[in-house]
Amino acid sequence: MSTFLTQIGTKLADRWLGAVLLPGLLWIALLAAGLHLGQGRPFAAGRLAQWLDQLASRPAAHTSVTAVLAAGAVLLAAAGIGLLAGALGGLVERVWALPADPAPAAWLLRRRQGVWDQATRRLKAAILQAAQPPHPGLDPARAAARVRALQRRRDRLGPARPVCPTRIGDRFARTTTRAGAVNGVDDFALVWPRLWTVLPEELRTDIATARSGYASTARLAAWGLLFTLLAAVWWPAALIGPAVLACAVPRSRAAADALAELIESATDLHLGDLAARLGITSLSTAGGAGQAVTARLRDAVAAPQGPAGTLP
Repeated sequence: MSTFLTQIGTKLADRWLGAVLLPGLLWIALLAAGLHLGQGRPFAAGRLAQWLDQLASRPAAHTSVTAVLAAGAVLLAAAGIGLLAGALGGLVERVWALPADPAPAAWLLRRRQGVWDQATRRLKAAILQAAQPPHPGLDPARAAARVRALQRRRDRLGPARPVCPTRIGDRFARTTTRAGAVNGVDDFALVWPRLWTVLPEELRTDIATARSGYASTARLAAWGLLFTLLAAVWWPAALIGPAVLACAVPRSRAAADALAELIESATDLHLGDLAARLGITSLSTAGGAGQAVTARLRDAVAAPQGPAGTLP
């Protein structure tokens, strides 16, 4: 047991060092350099080296107490920035899965739908043109290539018309829709916590790992936002922050897709196990398990409760 706890502690320390402390130290270093260099001469390495030499030449800098206090202050500041990035990453996750009800989200959804509709119209027009009988003004090979190019462009926008402000929201919405269409689960938020308890340990570990990977991409996007803020004191940070964001966006989509695929697989494979645990045995259709489970859980939620302070 002690060996196991030691390994867990080592892994947690490594993850904390890589995800929180090191990016925080880099952010603190860029902030200090930016405050000293300013916007006028952002790449004056000589000025920065001279400033560091002046700090090192002070008598107080050679005492162990000063060194320990300085190192502790820097580490605490870096850890604080790392924790801020983690909290901001949670906010980024909420924005990625934002519903279309708020006004800014509704505007973004309309814009995405307009772009997708326009791409679909162009694709349909190209297909109709390619399907026409050959004539001197039409090159069949070029027309087919144009159809393939427009198809790829439309696929990059999404496999279906957007229903959420973001592509990640669309991916999670498709998981919910699929659960209803394939398995009869029309209230996935009600069923999933119960389904989680009957999943095998290996599958739960895979889903937890995918969920952690998705959260890490949101935290990476948060770091991109924090590095962009440094542009207020050092303009090259305006290039670093968007570059980090540009790396985080495709990674987040891939992580969300992997997480959604695992959730769909878990629903397909183990919804029957949940039905059996609930004592549901007679299933008439392929989606009967989901319908029966949803009905049973809804009945349990709607059941009358006992007096205040007592269990039913």
